[in-house]
This record gives sequence, structure tokens and C-alpha cells, in this order.
Amino acid sequence: MGKTVCIILNYNDAPTAIGLVRELAGSREIDEILVVDNHSSDGSWEELSALRGMPGVSLARTRENGGYGAGNQAGIHLAVERWDPEYVIIANPDIHVTDGCIRRVKEALAGTECAAVGSAMVRSPEGKRLFSYWDLLPFWRDLFDTGPVTRRLLKPWLITPLNRLPEGGTPGSRLVGAVPGSFFMLKMSAFPGKWGETVFDRKVFLYCEEKILARKLEKRGLGAVLATDAEYVHAHSVSIDKSTSGAAAKQKILHRSKLYYYRRYLGAGPVRMAAARIYLAAVYGEVWILSRVFRLKW
Repeated sequence: MGKTVCIILNYNDAPTAIGLVRELAGSREIDEILVVDNHSSDGSWEELSALRGMPGVSLARTRENGGYGAGNQAGIHLAVERWDPEYVIIANPDIHVTDGCIRRVKEALAGTECAAVGSAMVRSPEGKRLFSYWDLLPFWRDLFDTGPVTRRLLKPWLITPLNRLPEGGTPGSRLVGAVPGSFFMLKMSAFPGKWGETVFDRKVFLYCEEKILARKLEKRGLGAVLATDAEYVHAHSVSIDKSTSGAAAKQKILHRSKLYYYRRYLGAGPVRMAAARIYLAAVYGEVWILSRVFRLKW
């Protein structure tokens, strides 16, 4: 079996990234760990030097902070150039994952012919089940999925229950539209040549990268598989909070990415784009009130 490389993208959070590297250093499922510093502004690059000399650990730094997609794409390019891996794991620094989970995702990917991306169920550090997959929705339903209130009111219309998802190629696996970017695995045989150089869209700084990847795969008859009998822990948004503070600020970045996604990948014309801008402006006001006035978090 070929190599498995784990890419950990760091921005202004070296202690968390170093902690994950030390957790994974003894993994029997990972052959190489590549830490990519996304041009941190807080001295992270110097702190990460503590990892130099660790067996199976490499460091790289981008020339600028181009966002989640650009940073991870730089890591994929380097991983393919150095090791030509069979699998590449994309991992946020704020996750915790076991060899058992990694092995299960590999099995689901290997056993599901149409799957190019794989992941597992997500839990919080407190053990709460977190959001683990998306359906690939048409324009209007995806738009309604953006608002905190409409997302909850229309949930049965926006997400397929786990037990109704199509079965994957292995017991306990299901086919899904897209999986969260905090932890997922790429089957590199599905990304030959130019496809490996364009896994992520560099024009998106943050958010929607997972759906964009899913749309690219969909055009090629490929998709994502979820190992429902495995799980990892995600300290939700810790990594994002290092670069973006406040729910309203995050929502503004999300809306920018959503508009790009609608125009570029869903083919939305002028009328739908205008409707999206109006709706997202209302959602931004809703989020601002909920977060600033009522101090709610989600």
C-alpha cells in the first residue's frame, strides 16, 4: 500500500498544531506529517521550529496567507512532489483523531469506487454529535441553509437523514454530498495530473471549499463517502477564531464565498444573484442581532 500523508494547516496557532503533530507522530496509519504554516503573523513559524528533526515530520511555509484552500493546495502540491502518496489527509490543528478512525475512512474510500473524498462522524470535545455532512443542494435550498433560523426551521428539507443516505461500498459507510473541511481524506488516484493541482479553488479564502470540491467531483462522476461507524473530535472553529473573531465577521466572509459559489459553480444569473445578496444581507442583520444583542453562539 502507498503512503499516507497528513497535511496540517496552521495560521497563528502553533501550540495547537504542535499538539496535533505530537498526537499523530506515533500513528501507524500516517507515514508523513506535513505542517504548512499559512504565513502566520504571530511568530508561529519560529515556534514550529520545535518540530524540526522529528522523524516523519516536515515543515513548509506559504509566501502569503491565501486562505484555507490556497494553503492546503500548497501542501498537496508538496506532498505529491515529495512522496507521491496514495492518500492525503487534510486536518485542522484543532482536531483529535485515532488510527482506528483513519483506518476506517481508508477502508471506506478503498471500498467505494465512486468516492474520491472520505471522512467520519464529528463530535465535540464534550462528546456532542456535530454536523458531519452536507447534501449538495440546488440554489434556493442552499441559500435557505445559510440563515441560522431558516436552517433550523427547514432542516427536514435541507439535509437527508443519515439512515436514508445511499450506502457506500463498505458496511457502515454512506454516500454524502460533501464533508466538513476539519478532517477528510483524499484518494489521490482520483486526482491525477491537473486534478491534483486544482483540488481547491484559490479564489475562495474561507468557507464553501468543501461544496466547491464536491461540485468539481460531481462533474467527474465522483463523490464523498462517510464512515458512520468512526468518529473524530473537533474543537469547532478554534482554528478559524484565530484569524476571524465574532459571528458577524465570520458570516460576512461566508456570504462572500457563497456568492462566488452560486455564480461560479451553480450558474446563478443576475436575478438569482440579486436575490441572494438581499437574502444574505438580511441574514447578516439576523446574525448581528443574535450575536451582539442576545450574545448567542453557534
